[in-house]
Amino acid sequence: MPHSIERAVRTRLREQRIAPRASEDTPVADVVRDVVGIQAQEKPAAALSLRARRRGLTTVDIEHALYEERSIVRTWCMRGTLHYVATEDLPWLLALCGPTFATRGPEPRRLAAWGLDNDTAETAVETIGEVLADEGPLTKQGIAEALVARGTDVDPSTQAPWFLIRRAALCGVCCEVAPIDGKNAYDRLDSWVDLDDPPADDERLATLARRYLTAYGPATRADFAAWCGLYATDVKTAWASLADETTEVPAPGGMASVLDTVADVALDDPLVPFPTVRLLGGYDSYLLGYAKENRVIPNDTESHLWPGGGIIRPAVVRDGWTMGIWRLDRSRATTAVEVTPLGPLDDARAELAAEASDVGRFLGEPVELRLEPRLEW
Repeated sequence: MPHSIERAVRTRLREQRIAPRASEDTPVADVVRDVVGIQAQEKPAAALSLRARRRGLTTVDIEHALYEERSIVRTWCMRGTLHYVATEDLPWLLALCGPTFATRGPEPRRLAAWGLDNDTAETAVETIGEVLADEGPLTKQGIAEALVARGTDVDPSTQAPWFLIRRAALCGVCCEVAPIDGKNAYDRLDSWVDLDDPPADDERLATLARRYLTAYGPATRADFAAWCGLYATDVKTAWASLADETTEVPAPGGMASVLDTVADVALDDPLVPFPTVRLLGGYDSYLLGYAKENRVIPNDTESHLWPGGGIIRPAVVRDGWTMGIWRLDRSRATTAVEVTPLGPLDDARAELAAEASDVGRFLGEPVELRLEPRLEW
Protein backbone atom coordinates (compact mmCIF):
# COMPACT_ATOMS: atom_id res chain seq x y z
CA MET A 1 0.00 0.00 0.00
CA PRO A 2 1.56 3.37 -1.00
CA HIS A 3 1.84 6.31 1.34
CA SER A 4 -1.62 7.71 2.08
CA ILE A 5 -3.61 9.25 4.92
CA GLU A 6 -4.91 5.77 5.80
CA ARG A 7 -1.35 4.44 5.92
CA ALA A 8 -0.31 7.39 8.11
CA VAL A 9 -3.10 6.68 10.57
CA ARG A 10 -2.22 2.97 10.69
CA THR A 11 1.43 3.89 11.29
CA ARG A 12 0.47 6.09 14.23
CA LEU A 13 -1.67 3.31 15.69
CA ARG A 14 1.20 0.84 15.43
CA GLU A 15 3.96 3.09 16.75
CA GLN A 16 1.84 4.20 19.72
CA ARG A 17 1.16 0.54 20.57
CA ILE A 18 -2.59 1.04 20.15
CA ALA A 19 -3.06 -1.43 17.29
CA PRO A 20 -1.59 -3.89 17.59
CA ARG A 21 -1.19 -3.73 21.34
CA ALA A 22 2.10 -4.62 22.98
CA SER A 23 2.22 -8.26 24.05
CA GLU A 24 1.34 -9.36 27.57
CA ASP A 25 4.98 -9.93 28.50
CA THR A 26 6.05 -6.41 27.48
CA PRO A 27 7.31 -4.46 30.51
CA VAL A 28 5.22 -1.42 31.41
CA ALA A 29 8.34 0.74 31.16
CA ASP A 30 8.83 -0.32 27.53
CA VAL A 31 5.33 0.83 26.63
CA VAL A 32 5.85 4.16 28.41
CA ARG A 33 9.24 4.63 26.75
CA ASP A 34 7.89 3.77 23.30
CA VAL A 35 5.38 6.64 23.44
CA VAL A 36 7.79 9.01 25.25
CA GLY A 37 5.57 9.25 28.31
CA ILE A 38 1.91 8.91 29.24
CA GLN A 39 0.15 12.05 30.47
CA ALA A 40 -0.79 11.32 34.06
CA GLN A 41 -2.40 14.34 35.68
CA GLU A 42 -5.27 11.94 36.44
CA LYS A 43 -3.95 8.53 37.46
CA PRO A 44 -7.08 6.55 36.49
CA ALA A 45 -7.01 8.10 33.00
CA ALA A 46 -3.31 7.30 32.60
CA ALA A 47 -3.92 3.72 33.71
CA LEU A 48 -6.65 3.33 31.08
CA SER A 49 -4.32 4.76 28.42
CA LEU A 50 -1.76 2.11 29.34
CA ARG A 51 -4.45 -0.60 29.28
CA ALA A 52 -5.26 0.37 25.71
CA ARG A 53 -1.62 -0.25 24.73
CA ARG A 54 -0.71 -3.56 26.40
CA ARG A 55 -2.54 -6.85 26.46
CA GLY A 56 -3.55 -8.22 29.83
CA LEU A 57 -2.35 -5.19 31.79
CA THR A 58 -3.45 -4.89 35.43
CA THR A 59 -3.27 -2.08 37.95
CA VAL A 60 -0.85 -4.28 39.90
CA ASP A 61 1.49 -4.23 36.88
CA ILE A 62 1.49 -0.43 36.88
CA GLU A 63 2.06 -0.15 40.63
CA HIS A 64 4.86 -2.72 40.41
CA ALA A 65 6.59 -0.65 37.70
CA LEU A 66 6.13 2.54 39.74
CA TYR A 67 6.97 1.45 43.26
CA GLU A 68 8.82 -1.88 43.12
CA GLU A 69 10.86 -1.85 39.90
CA ARG A 70 10.86 1.97 39.86
CA SER A 71 11.19 1.63 36.10
CA ILE A 72 8.68 4.43 35.54
CA VAL A 73 8.22 7.64 37.52
CA ARG A 74 5.29 10.05 37.79
CA THR A 75 6.64 13.57 37.52
CA TRP A 76 6.24 16.82 35.61
CA CYS A 77 7.70 16.83 32.13
CA MET A 78 6.41 17.73 28.64
CA ARG A 79 4.33 20.91 28.64
CA GLY A 80 5.10 21.15 32.35
CA THR A 81 2.44 18.49 32.94
CA LEU A 82 2.44 15.32 35.03
CA HIS A 83 3.48 12.24 33.05
CA TYR A 84 4.49 8.66 33.60
CA VAL A 85 8.03 8.62 32.22
CA ALA A 86 10.47 5.73 31.80
CA THR A 87 13.16 6.14 34.46
CA GLU A 88 15.94 5.75 31.91
CA ASP A 89 14.55 8.76 30.01
CA LEU A 90 14.33 11.05 33.02
CA PRO A 91 17.84 12.60 32.91
CA TRP A 92 17.58 14.05 29.42
CA LEU A 93 13.84 14.82 29.58
CA LEU A 94 14.22 16.78 32.82
CA ALA A 95 17.29 18.54 31.43
CA LEU A 96 15.10 19.75 28.55
CA CYS A 97 11.81 20.37 30.32
CA GLY A 98 13.00 21.54 33.73
CA PRO A 99 14.58 24.87 32.73
CA THR A 100 11.69 25.56 30.36
CA PHE A 101 8.76 24.94 32.68
CA ALA A 102 10.03 25.42 36.25
CA THR A 103 9.49 29.19 36.07
CA ARG A 104 7.06 29.38 33.15
CA GLY A 105 3.28 29.63 33.13
CA PRO A 106 0.92 30.99 35.80
CA GLU A 107 2.67 29.40 38.79
CA PRO A 108 5.31 32.14 39.37
CA ARG A 109 2.58 34.80 39.41
CA ARG A 110 0.48 32.74 41.80
CA LEU A 111 3.45 32.18 44.09
CA ALA A 112 4.27 35.90 44.02
CA ALA A 113 0.68 36.66 45.04
CA TRP A 114 1.29 34.50 48.13
CA GLY A 115 4.47 36.44 48.93
CA LEU A 116 6.89 33.96 47.34
CA ASP A 117 8.98 35.79 44.76
CA ASN A 118 11.42 33.98 42.48
CA ASP A 119 14.35 34.13 44.92
CA THR A 120 12.19 32.87 47.78
CA ALA A 121 10.82 30.08 45.60
CA GLU A 122 14.34 28.99 44.62
CA THR A 123 15.33 28.88 48.28
CA ALA A 124 12.19 26.87 49.04
CA VAL A 125 13.12 24.34 46.35
CA GLU A 126 16.54 23.90 47.98
CA THR A 127 14.85 23.50 51.35
CA ILE A 128 12.52 20.83 49.94
CA GLY A 129 15.60 18.86 48.91
CA GLU A 130 17.06 19.21 52.41
CA VAL A 131 13.77 18.30 54.09
CA LEU A 132 13.35 15.16 52.00
CA ALA A 133 16.96 14.15 52.60
CA ASP A 134 16.31 14.32 56.34
CA GLU A 135 12.68 13.23 56.62
CA GLY A 136 11.47 11.89 53.26
CA PRO A 137 9.29 10.55 51.91
CA LEU A 138 6.61 13.09 52.82
CA THR A 139 3.15 14.08 51.66
CA LYS A 140 2.41 17.59 50.40
CA GLN A 141 1.16 18.50 53.87
CA GLY A 142 4.31 17.12 55.45
CA ILE A 143 6.51 19.12 53.08
CA ALA A 144 4.50 22.28 53.74
CA GLU A 145 4.81 21.89 57.50
CA ALA A 146 8.55 21.22 57.21
CA LEU A 147 9.00 24.32 55.05
CA VAL A 148 7.26 26.45 57.67
CA ALA A 149 9.36 24.88 60.43
CA ARG A 150 12.52 25.80 58.51
CA GLY A 151 11.55 29.41 57.98
CA THR A 152 9.69 29.50 54.65
CA ASP A 153 6.58 31.64 54.95
CA VAL A 154 4.17 29.39 53.05
CA ASP A 155 0.50 28.84 53.82
CA PRO A 156 -0.23 25.07 53.77
CA SER A 157 -3.90 25.78 53.04
CA THR A 158 -3.10 27.33 49.65
CA GLN A 159 -1.77 25.75 46.45
CA ALA A 160 1.65 27.25 47.13
CA PRO A 161 3.15 23.99 48.49
CA TRP A 162 1.91 22.14 45.38
CA PHE A 163 3.50 24.69 43.05
CA LEU A 164 6.78 24.52 44.98
CA ILE A 165 6.80 20.71 44.80
CA ARG A 166 6.14 20.93 41.04
CA ARG A 167 9.04 23.35 40.65
CA ALA A 168 11.32 21.14 42.71
CA ALA A 169 10.39 18.12 40.59
CA LEU A 170 11.08 19.98 37.34
CA CYS A 171 14.46 20.98 38.78
CA GLY A 172 15.22 17.30 39.41
CA VAL A 173 15.09 17.63 43.19
CA CYS A 174 12.15 15.34 43.92
CA CYS A 175 9.56 13.04 42.38
CA GLU A 176 6.38 11.28 43.36
CA VAL A 177 6.89 7.97 45.16
CA ALA A 178 4.67 5.35 46.80
CA PRO A 179 1.62 6.86 48.53
CA ILE A 180 1.50 7.35 52.29
CA ASP A 181 -1.89 6.51 53.82
CA GLY A 182 -3.48 6.89 50.40
CA LYS A 183 -2.01 10.34 49.77
CA ASN A 184 0.57 11.28 47.13
CA ALA A 185 4.07 11.31 48.58
CA TYR A 186 7.42 12.67 47.43
CA ASP A 187 11.08 11.93 47.99
CA ARG A 188 14.40 13.06 46.61
CA LEU A 189 14.72 11.93 43.02
CA ASP A 190 18.31 10.78 43.52
CA SER A 191 17.33 8.59 46.47
CA TRP A 192 14.38 7.02 44.63
CA VAL A 193 16.15 6.11 41.37
CA ASP A 194 19.68 5.98 39.99
CA LEU A 195 20.15 8.39 37.09
CA ASP A 196 22.87 8.86 34.51
CA ASP A 197 24.15 12.29 33.51
CA PRO A 198 22.15 13.83 30.63
CA PRO A 199 23.74 14.25 27.19
CA ALA A 200 24.67 17.65 25.73
CA ASP A 201 21.95 20.15 24.75
CA ASP A 202 21.95 19.53 21.00
CA GLU A 203 22.04 15.77 21.45
CA ARG A 204 19.06 15.69 23.78
CA LEU A 205 17.05 18.00 21.50
CA ALA A 206 17.74 15.68 18.58
CA THR A 207 16.87 12.67 20.73
CA LEU A 208 13.55 14.22 21.74
CA ALA A 209 12.60 14.98 18.13
CA ARG A 210 13.63 11.52 16.94
CA ARG A 211 11.79 9.74 19.74
CA TYR A 212 8.70 11.87 19.17
CA LEU A 213 8.65 11.25 15.44
CA THR A 214 9.18 7.52 15.97
CA ALA A 215 6.11 7.34 18.20
CA TYR A 216 3.86 10.01 16.69
CA GLY A 217 4.84 10.27 13.04
CA PRO A 218 3.81 11.17 10.49
CA ALA A 219 3.76 14.57 12.16
CA THR A 220 4.72 18.19 11.58
CA ARG A 221 6.96 20.60 13.44
CA ALA A 222 3.80 22.28 14.73
CA ASP A 223 2.67 18.92 16.11
CA PHE A 224 6.01 18.45 17.85
CA ALA A 225 5.80 21.95 19.34
CA ALA A 226 2.26 21.33 20.62
CA TRP A 227 3.32 18.04 22.20
CA CYS A 228 6.54 19.10 23.93
CA GLY A 229 5.79 22.77 24.68
CA LEU A 230 9.44 23.83 24.37
CA TYR A 231 10.50 27.28 23.20
CA ALA A 232 10.22 27.88 19.45
CA THR A 233 14.00 28.13 19.00
CA ASP A 234 14.52 24.74 20.64
CA VAL A 235 11.72 23.20 18.57
CA LYS A 236 13.28 24.55 15.38
CA THR A 237 16.74 23.23 16.32
CA ALA A 238 15.41 19.81 17.29
CA TRP A 239 13.31 19.42 14.13
CA ALA A 240 16.09 20.61 11.83
CA SER A 241 18.40 17.93 13.23
CA LEU A 242 16.24 15.28 11.51
CA ALA A 243 16.17 16.89 8.06
CA ASP A 244 18.29 14.15 6.48
CA GLU A 245 16.35 11.32 8.15
CA THR A 246 12.76 12.08 7.15
CA THR A 247 10.33 11.83 4.25
CA GLU A 248 7.19 13.89 3.61
CA VAL A 249 4.00 11.83 3.33
CA PRO A 250 0.23 12.49 3.34
CA ALA A 251 -1.27 12.62 6.83
CA PRO A 252 -4.35 14.01 8.57
CA GLY A 253 -4.18 17.78 8.10
CA GLY A 254 -1.77 17.71 5.15
CA MET A 255 1.79 16.62 4.40
CA ALA A 256 3.87 15.56 7.38
CA SER A 257 7.27 14.09 8.21
CA VAL A 258 8.00 10.47 8.95
CA LEU A 259 11.37 8.95 9.79
CA ASP A 260 12.77 7.01 6.85
CA THR A 261 13.23 3.95 9.06
CA VAL A 262 9.57 4.08 10.13
CA ALA A 263 8.37 4.77 6.58
CA ASP A 264 10.13 1.65 5.31
CA VAL A 265 8.51 -0.47 8.02
CA ALA A 266 5.12 1.11 7.36
CA LEU A 267 5.18 0.05 3.72
CA ASP A 268 6.39 -3.48 4.44
CA ASP A 269 4.27 -4.14 7.53
CA PRO A 270 0.97 -6.03 7.24
CA LEU A 271 -2.00 -3.73 7.64
CA VAL A 272 -3.68 -3.47 11.02
CA PRO A 273 -6.96 -5.38 10.59
CA PHE A 274 -9.96 -3.06 10.52
CA PRO A 275 -12.34 -2.49 12.18
CA THR A 276 -10.14 -1.82 15.21
CA VAL A 277 -11.72 -0.14 18.23
CA ARG A 278 -9.94 1.22 21.30
CA LEU A 279 -11.28 2.93 24.41
CA LEU A 280 -8.58 5.45 25.31
CA GLY A 281 -8.24 7.18 28.67
CA GLY A 282 -8.82 10.88 29.10
CA TYR A 283 -5.93 13.17 28.10
CA ASP A 284 -4.52 10.45 25.88
CA SER A 285 -1.36 11.25 23.92
CA TYR A 286 -2.96 9.93 20.73
CA LEU A 287 -4.92 13.19 20.76
CA LEU A 288 -2.52 15.46 22.67
CA GLY A 289 0.44 14.57 20.47
CA TYR A 290 -0.60 16.85 17.61
CA ALA A 291 -1.58 20.40 16.77
CA LYS A 292 -5.33 20.97 16.53
CA GLU A 293 -5.50 20.91 12.74
CA ASN A 294 -3.71 17.54 12.51
CA ARG A 295 -5.59 15.49 15.10
CA VAL A 296 -7.53 12.41 14.05
CA ILE A 297 -10.85 13.97 14.95
CA PRO A 298 -13.62 14.46 12.36
CA ASN A 299 -14.60 18.06 11.67
CA ASP A 300 -16.97 19.75 14.11
CA THR A 301 -16.73 17.06 16.81
CA GLU A 302 -13.74 18.35 18.79
CA SER A 303 -15.86 20.32 21.27
CA HIS A 304 -17.33 17.04 22.52
CA LEU A 305 -13.82 15.82 23.37
CA TRP A 306 -12.50 19.20 24.54
CA PRO A 307 -15.52 20.69 26.36
CA GLY A 308 -13.43 23.39 28.04
CA GLY A 309 -11.90 23.94 31.45
CA GLY A 310 -8.84 21.89 30.55
CA ILE A 311 -10.89 18.69 30.30
CA ILE A 312 -10.12 16.12 27.58
CA ARG A 313 -12.62 13.29 27.63
CA PRO A 314 -11.90 9.58 27.10
CA ALA A 315 -12.09 8.83 23.38
CA VAL A 316 -13.47 5.97 21.33
CA VAL A 317 -11.05 5.41 18.45
CA ARG A 318 -12.27 3.37 15.51
CA ASP A 319 -9.77 2.57 12.73
CA GLY A 320 -7.52 5.33 14.02
CA TRP A 321 -10.16 8.09 14.01
CA THR A 322 -12.00 9.44 17.03
CA MET A 323 -15.59 8.27 16.65
CA GLY A 324 -17.00 8.75 20.12
CA ILE A 325 -16.58 9.57 23.78
CA TRP A 326 -17.09 7.25 26.71
CA ARG A 327 -17.31 7.19 30.48
CA LEU A 328 -17.77 4.79 33.36
CA ASP A 329 -21.26 5.00 34.86
CA ARG A 330 -21.37 3.51 38.37
CA SER A 331 -24.84 4.80 39.24
CA ARG A 332 -26.44 1.35 38.86
CA ALA A 333 -25.81 -2.11 40.26
CA THR A 334 -23.55 -3.02 37.34
CA THR A 335 -20.93 -0.56 36.12
CA ALA A 336 -21.55 0.51 32.54
CA VAL A 337 -19.12 1.56 29.84
CA GLU A 338 -21.31 4.27 28.36
CA VAL A 339 -20.36 5.12 24.78
CA THR A 340 -21.70 8.16 22.95
CA PRO A 341 -20.92 7.90 19.22
CA LEU A 342 -19.68 10.88 17.23
CA GLY A 343 -19.44 8.80 14.07
CA PRO A 344 -20.35 5.35 12.72
CA LEU A 345 -19.92 2.57 15.27
CA ASP A 346 -22.88 0.25 14.61
CA ASP A 347 -20.85 -2.14 12.44
CA ALA A 348 -18.13 -2.38 15.10
CA ARG A 349 -20.29 -3.40 18.05
CA ALA A 350 -18.47 -6.70 18.54
CA GLU A 351 -15.10 -4.92 18.77
CA LEU A 352 -16.61 -2.27 21.04
CA ALA A 353 -18.06 -4.93 23.34
CA ALA A 354 -14.68 -6.68 23.51
CA GLU A 355 -13.00 -3.41 24.51
CA ALA A 356 -15.63 -2.73 27.17
CA SER A 357 -15.12 -6.24 28.53
CA ASP A 358 -11.37 -5.67 28.73
CA VAL A 359 -11.92 -2.42 30.63
CA GLY A 360 -13.94 -4.48 33.13
CA ARG A 361 -11.15 -7.06 33.36
CA PHE A 362 -8.66 -4.26 34.02
CA LEU A 363 -10.86 -2.69 36.70
CA GLY A 364 -11.57 -6.08 38.25
CA GLU A 365 -15.34 -5.76 38.03
CA PRO A 366 -18.10 -6.81 35.64
CA VAL A 367 -19.22 -4.12 33.22
CA GLU A 368 -21.90 -3.79 30.59
CA LEU A 369 -21.72 -1.84 27.34
CA ARG A 370 -24.30 0.90 26.97
CA LEU A 371 -24.50 2.62 23.58
CA GLU A 372 -26.08 6.07 23.75
CA PRO A 373 -27.71 7.87 20.79
CA ARG A 374 -25.24 9.37 18.35
CA LEU A 375 -24.54 13.06 18.94
CA GLU A 376 -25.41 15.39 16.10
CA TRP A 377 -23.58 18.62 15.26
